[in-house]
Amino acid sequence: MYVKIKELYELIPKSVYKPGYTKCCKDMIQFSLSEEKQMGGYDWNGQCNHVCSDGCLIYEKRPFVCRLFGTSEMLRCEDCIPERYLSEEETIRLVHEYFVLRVKDFSTRSEPCREERTEETKV
Repeated sequence: MYVKIKELYELIPKSVYKPGYTKCCKDMIQFSLSEEKQMGGYDWNGQCNHVCSDGCLIYEKRPFVCRLFGTSEMLRCEDCIPERYLSEEETIRLVHEYFVLRVKDFSTRSEPCREERTEETKV
């Protein structure tokens, strides 16, 4: 699944960020299971656990939403300089494609996780 998500990454314009930029790292994000594995996990305690004073520690492995931020007309950032801005239509299409892949990724969870959810709903 991660290979298909990486193909979406290639459709997002490259962007240059101001050194030490971490404003978006204060927001809680969503990602696929495959992306979480690539990131080495994720914890949020008021900011992403992969951020430091110099910026992102996992920049090359950052998830879709982090790549999209600052590259879209819908998600502009004053500290980001993209090759170009994605239009609203392009952004919506990419987000939709990503959402479909993310749902498929979560549906591949192991059976014990599904059983745990079933047990939780019985309570």
